[in-house]
Amino acid sequence: MSYTLVGKHVRVHLYSREGIALGTVSGRVVDFSPKVKVGPGMNKDLVYVVDIETGDPEVPYTNSTGEENESWFAVQDVEVIDEESPRLFSN
Repeated sequence: MSYTLVGKHVRVHLYSREGIALGTVSGRVVDFSPKVKVGPGMNKDLVYVVDIETGDPEVPYTNSTGEENESWFAVQDVEVIDEESPRLFSN
């Protein structure tokens, strides 16, 4: 997965810092950044997602800088949902 995600509609699986699943949001990928340092000795591929929908129009998604309905996410937490392919995550 790389720049092929740009333009795709995706579901993002959200987790707490402790690794507990919090839920999902969906949106559209508009940028990709490989091997971003996210911690000491830890690099991740990231995608920038816009037009984020939380499933509740009264509650917008807000990122850590206070911007609404857009944010960077790790590729490993993203699932493409606008293609005819099997789901990677399921309940």
